[in-house]
Amino acid sequence: MRRTELSATATPSAENDIVELIRVLWGQKLLVIGSSLVCGLIAVYLALTATPMFRAEATVTEVSNQQMGAAGALASQFGGLASLVGVNLGNLGNNGREAQALLKSRKVCEEFLLRYKLIPILYEKAEKQPTQWMAVKYFRENVLSIREDKRAGLTIVAMTWKDPGVAAQWANQFVALTNDMMRARAIADSQGAVDYLNKQIATINEVEVKKVMYSLIESETKTLMLANVRREYALTVVDPAVAPDLRFSPRRTIMVIMGLGLGGVIGLLIALGLHLRRQILARTVPARAVS
Repeated sequence: MRRTELSATATPSAENDIVELIRVLWGQKLLVIGSSLVCGLIAVYLALTATPMFRAEATVTEVSNQQMGAAGALASQFGGLASLVGVNLGNLGNNGREAQALLKSRKVCEEFLLRYKLIPILYEKAEKQPTQWMAVKYFRENVLSIREDKRAGLTIVAMTWKDPGVAAQWANQFVALTNDMMRARAIADSQGAVDYLNKQIATINEVEVKKVMYSLIESETKTLMLANVRREYALTVVDPAVAPDLRFSPRRTIMVIMGLGLGGVIGLLIALGLHLRRQILARTVPARAVS
């Protein structure tokens, strides 16, 4: 019976508190509205003065063994034998995975910035040019974006910059640079393997072993041919980047809405703070009068 009485008295008390809170906020409605409008106007100013940024995207996919043609077949056939004589058959089956790793590496970003002399462009308004390490960090965090769609087997390389044409150019150049670096590595590996096999053939008398080595040389020669002829050696461009018409940021409508909401919250907090301050003062003044 006592619990029922307590709950019955607690519920009207809670309702009274809510009503009192609404009354307080309604009494300070001009403060809340004013705070919301001020923050909204600040958000409008920031949205209108912010530099428009555009994002261009290039969609690529890995080159498969089937696309590598006869070289891939020979690599698959003689890969085990090649490892016995210390030859790496161009890593044909791993080109795509290596290219994915290279796309996300610091190495390719550094090479990209140096090759196209982009550090002064990234920091054109800076009084002092940053270190190469800081420039690469800024580029990876603010300009370059790489995401994978593993279900579709696609990778999207995106560049965000204030000039849409430059953003598209950079995205395509970045993919091309990755392919160039993979091609250069494959050419160096295959040429080294051919030179090594030619030296070994001169020292071996077994006919069967020589046949295997000639087959390996043929495989490496085909790899060299493909690496020299095929520009999209490890990554195939499914959809090249084009200059976008719509800006990526700032999203002005969202900024204004967030500004208004933030201003409203600030106004509510100020109103509650003033109400609590008045309550504390009202309690302390009678206490002093009694004393």
